[in-house]
Amino acid sequence: MLYSATSAFGVPFLLSRVLPATFGTPAERAAALLSFPAWTGWSPLTLPVGHETFFAVAFLPAVFLLRGAAQFAASYSVNVAGMRVVESVRTAAFARLQSLHLGFFGRFSTGDLLQRLTGDVLSVRLVLVDVSTDLVIQPFTLVFAAGWVLWNCLTLPGGLWFLLSLAVIPLSVFLVRAIGRALQTRARRAAANSASLGGIVVENLQSPREVRAYGLQAREQARFGAASREGLRIQSKIARYDKSLSPLLEVAAAFGVAGAVWVGADAGMRYQDLLGIVGAMYFAYEPIKKLGRVTSLMSLADAGLVRLEEVLDAVPEVADAPDARPLGRVRGEVEFRGVTFGYGAEPVLRDVVLTIPAGQSVALVGPSGAGKSTFVNLVPRFFDPGAGAVLVDGQDVRSVLQGDLRANVAVVSQEPVLFDDTVMENIRLGRPSASDTEVREAARLAGALPFVEALPEGFATRVGERGSRLSGGQRQRVAVARAFLKDAPILILDEATSALDAESEKGVRESLALLMKGRTTLIVAHRFSTIRDAARVLVFEAGRVVADGPRDQVYRDNALFRRLWDEQSQGSA
Repeated sequence: MLYSATSAFGVPFLLSRVLPATFGTPAERAAALLSFPAWTGWSPLTLPVGHETFFAVAFLPAVFLLRGAAQFAASYSVNVAGMRVVESVRTAAFARLQSLHLGFFGRFSTGDLLQRLTGDVLSVRLVLVDVSTDLVIQPFTLVFAAGWVLWNCLTLPGGLWFLLSLAVIPLSVFLVRAIGRALQTRARRAAANSASLGGIVVENLQSPREVRAYGLQAREQARFGAASREGLRIQSKIARYDKSLSPLLEVAAAFGVAGAVWVGADAGMRYQDLLGIVGAMYFAYEPIKKLGRVTSLMSLADAGLVRLEEVLDAVPEVADAPDARPLGRVRGEVEFRGVTFGYGAEPVLRDVVLTIPAGQSVALVGPSGAGKSTFVNLVPRFFDPGAGAVLVDGQDVRSVLQGDLRANVAVVSQEPVLFDDTVMENIRLGRPSASDTEVREAARLAGALPFVEALPEGFATRVGERGSRLSGGQRQRVAVARAFLKDAPILILDEATSALDAESEKGVRESLALLMKGRTTLIVAHRFSTIRDAARVLVFEAGRVVADGPRDQVYRDNALFRRLWDEQSQGSA
C-alpha cells in the first residue's frame, strides 16, 4: 500500500502542485499545495517559506526512496512466502504419491508424474512468486491513481468530460478476458504435450540397450521430434496471445488519453493540471497493463495447477481405517475368504477360499494372467479385494495399520529395486535401525559377502541407478540380504530367479532356501526349478484355484500342472 501510494500519489502531486508552485508567481507560491475538508480540522499544506526550491528538489528523492524501500520489502516478503508455499506443495504432492495405491501408477506414465512434480510445480511458483506481488501492489496503485484523477476531474472546469473520454480504458478488461481464455486453453495443451515429451525421454533413458539392440534410434528421434514440434507449435500460439496483450492495451490507452487531452484543452484546463492528471493516468494505466499480464500468467499456470490437483486430491483407495488397530509380529497364517478382485470390470481372482498355515511354503503356478501375482499383492494389502476378505493370523488386513502389516512381509521380486546408494544402505532398507554388523551377517546369509568385499569400496560402494553397476545375480543377492535383515514371518518370492542364468539361479536358490526356513512363503514361479522344495502347490487358471496340494498329488490330479511341468522338464533336458 505504501509503494502504491508513493507511486500513484507522490509523482502526480510533484508534477501538478509542487513544481508549479516552486517556479510560479508569488501568488502561486503562497497557494495551498493541498487542502482538506473543514470537518477534518487540518490546515492546508503549503510550501515552506524560504525553502521552496529545497523542498521541490528533496521531494522527488524522498518519494522514490520511500517507494523503493516499500517495493523491496513487499517483493522480498511475497517471494519468500511464495517459495515456501511452492516447497510445501511439492512436498505434499510427493507425500500423496507415497500414499496412493499401485493402481494409480498404472494410469499415469512416469514422465507424466515427473512433469507434475517439476514443471507443474514451477507453474504454481509462477503464480505465487511472480504474480502475487502485482496482485497486491497493482490494485492499490490503480485505486490511488484513479482517486487522484477522479478528484481533479471533478474539481476542474471541463473535468467531467475529460473523465468520460477516458472510459475507453476500462473497456480493455474485455480484451484481457478474451486473451486469458485463449491462453488457458492452449496452456492445458502445452502441459499435456510436455508430459508426453517427458514420457518419451524417460522411456528412452530407461531402455538404452533395447533401443540399440533393435536399431530404434531413428524411431526414437522421430517420436521425440514430432512431440517437440507439436510443443513448439503450441508454445508459438501461447507467445502470440501473451505478447499481443501489452501492445493492444497500450493502443487502447493511447486513444483514451489522446481524446481526454483534446477535451481538456477545449475546456481550458491549465497545463500543470493536465500534466498531473496525465501523470496519474500513466500510473493508472500501468496497473491495468500489469494486471492484464497477471491474467495471462494465471491462465498459463492454471493448466499446471489442475494437473497438480489431480495428485493432491487423489483419494487413496487403500487407506488405514479410522479404527485401524496396531499389529505386532505375526505367526504368518494367511487366509482368503471368498476373495474376488479385478483391476477393471473383469475379475482377475474369483471366489478364492483357502488357508495357508504359518511356516508353510506354497508355490503358485499357472499360465500368465491367471492371477498369481494379484494373489500375493493382496497379502501386504497393495490392493483391497472387491469381495471377501484376506486375513493374517485371523485378522482382516483392512482392520490393522498398513505399516504394521507390511513390517511382517518381505518381498523379493524378479527385478529387485536398488537405489543409487551404497551396498550397505541398500541392504539396511530391510531394517533401518540395523547395525553394520547385522547388515554384514545378512549379506553372508544371502551369499553376497564374497562379491561385496571384492568391490572397490566394499559395502561403501555405490550401486548406481537401479543397481546398474551390479550384475543381475548380484542385485538379487542384495535383495535377498535385505529380506534376511528384515526377518519378516511372511515371505513373497515373485519370480525371484526367472531373470537369472542357470549358475546365478543355483546360488540364489540356495540362499532363498535358507531364507524360507520357518517362514510362510508364497512363491510365484514360471520356472519350476524354484518350487521343488515347496510343501504345497496352488494351480491358478482364469482367476480360480483349480488344484491344491502336495506337488506329486497335484501332478497326478491336474492336467494343466502336469502339462506345464512336463514341458519345462523336456525343455531342460
